[in-house]
Amino acid sequence: MNEERFELVKNSLSRNRRTANLVGQVTPTQQEIDELYVERITPETNLPPMQPLFKMFDVPCFYRGELVADCGKAKSGKTYFLSILMAACLKEKALALERICHTDGKDNTALELCSLATEGTQELKPLRVLWIDTEQSQQSTQEILRDRIIPLAEKCHTDLTDNTDLCCESSNFAAQKESVESVCDINNTFYAFNLRGLGFEKRGKMVNVAIRTIKPDICIIDGIKDLMTDINDAVQATRIMEQLMALAKEFNCSIVCVLHLNKSEQDRNMRGSIGTELTNKAFEVFQCEMISEKDKTDTFKVTQTYSRKQKMKQKFYYRINDEGLPEWCPDYQEQPRDDQGRWMSPKDTSGSSEEVKSDMDLHKLFTTAMEGRNQRPFGEVMAIALKKCGVIDAKAYYRYLDLAVQQKVVHREVHPETGATWIVLDDNVLPF
Repeated sequence: MNEERFELVKNSLSRNRRTANLVGQVTPTQQEIDELYVERITPETNLPPMQPLFKMFDVPCFYRGELVADCGKAKSGKTYFLSILMAACLKEKALALERICHTDGKDNTALELCSLATEGTQELKPLRVLWIDTEQSQQSTQEILRDRIIPLAEKCHTDLTDNTDLCCESSNFAAQKESVESVCDINNTFYAFNLRGLGFEKRGKMVNVAIRTIKPDICIIDGIKDLMTDINDAVQATRIMEQLMALAKEFNCSIVCVLHLNKSEQDRNMRGSIGTELTNKAFEVFQCEMISEKDKTDTFKVTQTYSRKQKMKQKFYYRINDEGLPEWCPDYQEQPRDDQGRWMSPKDTSGSSEEVKSDMDLHKLFTTAMEGRNQRPFGEVMAIALKKCGVIDAKAYYRYLDLAVQQKVVHREVHPETGATWIVLDDNVLPF
């Protein structure tokens, strides 16, 4: 028995020594020290300036050497937004996205904002685009390139130059393609690959091969989750992000990663461990959303939810026209929603109490919302008032509640244990 105990203690001490070696108690070599100091940053370190490829609402975006996230729920317009982005790569501008010119290409540090509106300005060369599609069929990838990206690029270019309207039906595709290729050779600037039929390991290798071979200005991976077996595998997620960051830095390109948001309406986080890693590593995040309103055409919204540099406050709205192409809605007024996701009235109810609804019977409103009770949780009262009592939106409800408290119809109480707010009637008179 004593011998067994001695062996256990001996093995434990041995493991502790090995662990100590792993955490840094081994003297580093001079080569390791030199490798560390190569990565040192000081105030005097000579670094090239960051180079954005585009601007949207005069805010630079899609930087070289960085990762960008394009996220949204299913069918929220992520691929439509990418189509606009890729169309802008072929020409100077597509809807809200406008190219930024680096006068001598990738290595020149002088920046110049280029615009075709200035007479005599030299037309920008197309960006080299790498689009890797892992989700759609080969036919869908081809249709998006042929019937959406190229016509959109040509239409935006025509609108900028002579304000003529170019028909974008499939029957006129040959004429459009010839017009576009008169400025740029699509096959030498645009590289689309469909990797849906390959296994995840093969897809990862092909992404690496494609970036190293084509050396794109911008690479779009739709979608990033198909490079791994388990979306919640933290090890795979970390490895993929590290590889993509290294490729973006080595080839000075912007890599756009497409990923779905979680399915819950209230959850706006990207899915799985890969979503967590992408959120942490991305330089900027664009979130896509389809806005469905009663008796109105579906409209799509793109919001920059995060940026490590200048934040884009303005949102990009667009809808799909009869030709199947995105169409900018610069003056679109979005109908607001409350915290529960319900549509609210766009009417401003922030004025005086008389402007909300001067003839509202506050006593009847709140006793009806109580449904026979003397006290009720705050959220329940608000939900019933919005649904059954003719209150148009959350702002109006808060105004009515403030007036009801002033007139001593109700008062607020905080639960001593849970801290939740309750609404309490100041009398027990009911409307029935």
